[in-house]
Amino acid sequence: MKVCFIQKEAFPYFGIMSLVGYLKKEGIESEVLIASLEDDLNKALSEIKPDLIGFSVLTTEHGWLAQTSRQIRNTFKDIPIVVGGVHAILYPESVLRIPDIDYVCTGEGEKTLVEFCGFVENGGEISSIRGIGYRNGEAPIINEGMSLLENLSEHFEDREVYYRRYAVLKNDELKQFIASRGCPYKCAFCFNEQLMDVYKSKGKYVRMKEPEHFVEEIRRVKESLSAKSIFFADDLFTMNKSWLKRFLPLYKEKINVPYMCTTRANLMSEEVAIMLKESGCHTVSFGIETGNERIRKEILQKNVTDEDIIKCGSILKKNGIRIQTSNMFCLPGETLDDAFSTVKLNIKIKTDFAFSTLFMPFPETKLARYCIDNGHLGKEFTFEDLPKSFLTHSILTLKDKGKIENVQRSSYFLITHPFLLSHIEKLIRNFKLDRLFYLLLFVSTFFRYKEERQISTFNAMKFLWRFRKSF
Repeated sequence: MKVCFIQKEAFPYFGIMSLVGYLKKEGIESEVLIASLEDDLNKALSEIKPDLIGFSVLTTEHGWLAQTSRQIRNTFKDIPIVVGGVHAILYPESVLRIPDIDYVCTGEGEKTLVEFCGFVENGGEISSIRGIGYRNGEAPIINEGMSLLENLSEHFEDREVYYRRYAVLKNDELKQFIASRGCPYKCAFCFNEQLMDVYKSKGKYVRMKEPEHFVEEIRRVKESLSAKSIFFADDLFTMNKSWLKRFLPLYKEKINVPYMCTTRANLMSEEVAIMLKESGCHTVSFGIETGNERIRKEILQKNVTDEDIIKCGSILKKNGIRIQTSNMFCLPGETLDDAFSTVKLNIKIKTDFAFSTLFMPFPETKLARYCIDNGHLGKEFTFEDLPKSFLTHSILTLKDKGKIENVQRSSYFLITHPFLLSHIEKLIRNFKLDRLFYLLLFVSTFFRYKEERQISTFNAMKFLWRFRKSF
């Protein structure tokens, strides 16, 4: 039995790596194809000869999924196609409306996919497989969900499935890992609350790998590949202090590679910052989202105050840890003054690397409904209206939208070079210079990625080339 996973973007997906590792433990072979790195996707599939094709997609890739599945179906008429990932979990019926999709995985895929591979290979009753959706004629049928994986330390994520085919990923100086699944918070701009509803009564939602297992996972990669820097890309790496106290000394002893990680501003403390610094942390990332506290708390439902953010920044700077922040622009109800307040709050805490995006609401979510009710989106808002990237333009109707977009595009340089703020602010308020600000966005992405992740100029240029279509 052989499964071939297909994805669009050119970086390792944690979900696929976990599935491949779990399937390998069960004796099932897997390959992965990255559409953006393949000259001929159908030719590559012909060489692999899979028994099952599995897509992993983001919600912004719904249109790409429909187009690519049709291209594949025209050549491979008898190979079943299943779709997984957060998009399939949250919108299974929408995915099943795509004519060339046969099945969806409606939860964590490890246990479901093992059972489903047995069905593909040997036949049986599809209605008995938990976590699968399918069509009965035109009607979508969604089976009962599968229970969540209880123990994240039962298997190792398999990165070789990427590295043996794509040298550009194998040679990347930055290696990414996750220690956990789930986040305990319910911010309105995130899919986390929806996932909590999907997984209700299916087991413990927030889980972490055992420190010893996680260190061994990292060690295996370090032993075979170069890793100049590591990024712990969890939703919230610092959420469990007792786990940190067990993991960080082990990491320092056995791995000792500089790293960056994630936190939430109201969770940072002197004790945690000292542990991070002593174990090799050079950068901590957290979300500011917006400089308007009312929008952050009432509309985005992120209960973090400006005071929390300023305190977090102060603790990190005191301990010699650099700050990376996540910021959103063109939020519902945001004004041009609000956009500049986001820049000014970053300047106040001396942010080193600001990652700034444009707010993108997803269909059928609370924030999408809020935007429709308040005239920021049309009533017929669907997946087809989503832009391909959250970096280039906003789909909301807002006063001064173009000017707010230019604040986002220039925010990295405004925050790292505060003396520019008054001059650039005048340009943004009084002139339409979109091409200039697009250029600033492109150049700042290069500098931010290179510096925050401590990689070479060459590798940063390769990154920018891989993601050039996002601009």
